Amino acid sequence: MTRTPLKKAPYDRNGSLINWVSSYPDHVHEWRENKPFPAWLTVQGIQRGMSAARFTWTDTDGHTFPMFMTDMVDLLKRAPDIRHGHTYTWWMVQKRGKNYGIRLATVEELQAAGHDTKGLGLPPYPTSGPAADI
Repeated sequence: MTRTPLKKAPYDRNGSLINWVSSYPDHVHEWRENKPFPAWLTVQGIQRGMSAARFTWTDTDGHTFPMFMTDMVDLLKRAPDIRHGHTYTWWMVQKRGKNYGIRLATVEELQAAGHDTKGLGLPPYPTSGPAADI
């Protein structure tokens, strides 16, 4: 599937990804460059918005990341290891309509960001992670 690359993504002052900016642009603390990032995430639940339902994930520092339902299905099909609602892999931010959310990064995105997809040399994390999904 061809995607239009998202250049920047909105984050709040706590470092969490903001899922909707249109009505609350003052909630954006910074616009970060959108590149693949490794994270150990835990699914917390589901939220319903005005235009979409999404899953909510948190990292080990308490930052939150919304995920569209479609991307959760893709994660369940492609993730190397999900245990008790936890997974460690490479993520990307994307925009659907006016909403932002995370999804699995593609091999092409990792290569474009300069990652060696043959041996990523990641820190030790439980059982699997970004190196296993390539």
